[in-house]
Amino acid sequence: MRLTRWIWIGLCVAGASARSATGRRVLVVVPTPGAASDYSDFLDSLKARGFELAVRGAANASVALHGGDGARMYDHAVLLAPAAKRLGSLNAQSLVRFVDDGGNLLVTASSDASPMVRTLATQFGMTVEKRGLRMVDHVGASASGDAGTVVSARYAHVPAILSQNLLASDAPPVHFEGVGLRAADIPLLVPVLSAPRTAYSAPADDNAVSEAALDLVSVFQTRNNARVAVSGSTALFSDRLMRADGAGNRQFAADISQWVLQEKSVLRASSLRHSLATGERPDHYRVGSDVVFELDLAEFSNNAWHTYTADDVQLELIMLDPYVRVTLNHTQAGGADLTTYRGDVRLPDRYGTFTFRINYKRPGLSNIDVRDVVGIRPPRHDEYPRFLSAAYPYYTSALALAVGFLALSAVWLWSAEPKQSSKAASDAKPATKAKSTPEEKSAETKSEPKSKRKSKQKSS
Repeated sequence: MRLTRWIWIGLCVAGASARSATGRRVLVVVPTPGAASDYSDFLDSLKARGFELAVRGAANASVALHGGDGARMYDHAVLLAPAAKRLGSLNAQSLVRFVDDGGNLLVTASSDASPMVRTLATQFGMTVEKRGLRMVDHVGASASGDAGTVVSARYAHVPAILSQNLLASDAPPVHFEGVGLRAADIPLLVPVLSAPRTAYSAPADDNAVSEAALDLVSVFQTRNNARVAVSGSTALFSDRLMRADGAGNRQFAADISQWVLQEKSVLRASSLRHSLATGERPDHYRVGSDVVFELDLAEFSNNAWHTYTADDVQLELIMLDPYVRVTLNHTQAGGADLTTYRGDVRLPDRYGTFTFRINYKRPGLSNIDVRDVVGIRPPRHDEYPRFLSAAYPYYTSALALAVGFLALSAVWLWSAEPKQSSKAASDAKPATKAKSTPEEKSAETKSEPKSKRKSKQKSS
């Protein structure tokens, strides 16, 4: 058995040797200093991966995560003393503050977990079953025949957290002794190990059925990319269950600890840049311009940064709401340890203050939220097009009207009247008036008024 232990440590050094992307200092809290030997395999694997462990008993008053100046003394914390009412100077508030400052936390619980552990789990969306309850499975009990040892291979399919050995159809199950968890339905929380369907939660002193608890181990990643894992079993990390025949506890504990301590699935974004398609970078973009966006992404694993390739990295142009959303194409132009993502975008026909944002969140991976605020202006007076394509019908109608008017005017001005012949002209002359007879003259004279007749007589 001891030989198997050293073989496992050698494999950790050769194949899984990786320091965290955020630091090497780890605080380990156990019930008593002597209890650390119960978890020697797990702690030795952390040392073999390059971490600096500080093992402290729960009653040690010097246990603290922050120094007098408020700075973090450790990068990670592993709490293996769930029943302790106090962990030195630590409490739920100080542990939450540690996570808010970027620290990573691995917490274990049990059927007699203290109120502090229960309160801490609640802060991250997980509820520990009532005190005195434990997970029981009479149908799928372990080889020992103990119903309190639950055997489960219901792993969540999250490749960023679990290795391929545990995601295979013939993956070894985890032996679990402890209390169940209930996880809230929030996107930041991922249950990685669930109880088998035949398991239930019952008091430790009898077999009376209580409410079923579905989750055994869950992980939580905060918005600042700090990581928290809560296990309902402290014995899961013990030498006794790790060395059990056919148990996958060793691989499962390695995967969970590597993820929590940020040895893998850590993404880094750098060099967000954008410019016009011509390569020019103006102070403000003009509406409708063609813009090129580029971003470099890398993933940390095996103690080095490597390229990260995905087909679902999207860019958004936001002003209150997204106006444009495009998927970026990846290339290898960033270098051996970087992947460059590029996208060609035509800016919307709307001016104002826009945010160019890449918000990439996937289960188990670090959150990428990169943004840049720029202004988009309307065209200047000399940048508008002289002729609008949408107005071509109106241009054509105006031109046709002008041409028609000129043609009509030309016809009216330069067209001569037709010449008449001499015979037609003579026929058109008025006839000579014939002389009137005396009877006609007397009749005309009678029809004239008297005054006019008198004037004619006088003149005659």
